[in-house]
Amino acid sequence: MPDCTGWMLGFGVIGVTERDELQFCASALLTMQKHKRGAPVAGSGTVGDAAFWSFVAMVPVLVSAWVGMKFTPSRRVSAFFLALSAGMLIALLSYDLVAESFRIAGIWPTMVGFVSGLLAYIGANHLVAQGGGIKRRHNANCGGIGDLTPEQQQERNTAMALVIGAALDGIPESMSIGISFLENPLVSASVILAVAVANIPEGLASGAGLKRSGVTGQRILVVWASVVIVCVLSSVLAYSAMAEAPAAVKGLVTAFAGGGVMAMTFQAVIPEAYEEVKDWISILGGSGFAVAFLVSHIVHH
Repeated sequence: MPDCTGWMLGFGVIGVTERDELQFCASALLTMQKHKRGAPVAGSGTVGDAAFWSFVAMVPVLVSAWVGMKFTPSRRVSAFFLALSAGMLIALLSYDLVAESFRIAGIWPTMVGFVSGLLAYIGANHLVAQGGGIKRRHNANCGGIGDLTPEQQQERNTAMALVIGAALDGIPESMSIGISFLENPLVSASVILAVAVANIPEGLASGAGLKRSGVTGQRILVVWASVVIVCVLSSVLAYSAMAEAPAAVKGLVTAFAGGGVMAMTFQAVIPEAYEEVKDWISILGGSGFAVAFLVSHIVHH
């Protein structure tokens, strides 16, 4: 048993006896062992914290999808918010996902997770757009809607790509929120704000696009509610199951979110925004990046 008298005096404990020293030292060593294993310790968050803050980060996408479905803003309005979102998403993946993954796990888990996130989004988007998904539902011979114009088909493809992107980056983002509560009773406000704000244009554009392409309002809400529920459950699962996971696994999950965000931004967000706002996308995207950057570096908790 190491000498803990210095620890006790350092914490302002006076009147140290041998029994006091033994009890204090045993408690301190147990806490250190839990930290080393990655298990929750005193001062960490709870599973309720993980669920609540994941919900706070993800529910704006459901609300904004309802707004987009209800009021069906023009494509130009949706593009304006998407351009802002593009800058926010790039800042989010740079400062709150990839950089955090590198801090946790180092370079190789970060790169593996990042590339995996890119490929997962590309693959999922390809399956929905080319496989038995969206295009088959457009075909009247397959029991779908046969009278969609090419523009409506493209709009539905883009809207569903935003849904896929929200799920692919939202799940690991929520898992990273859950993981953060294993060691800290507070979650970074910059992460919550960046995820929540970036989700608003995605939901708005997707809700409006799906509505214009003939998808029912009930189905739109069910799709986005399912995304929110899955993300909250992912945060809870990460908190519960990854307490003793190696740092490499935690870092890989966080970087995976960054890869998904990057792929969605380049494939769905920027092209859709540029079609309507043209060169203004640089100013709007830069403004979104600046806001997210400031939040990430000024607001800590």
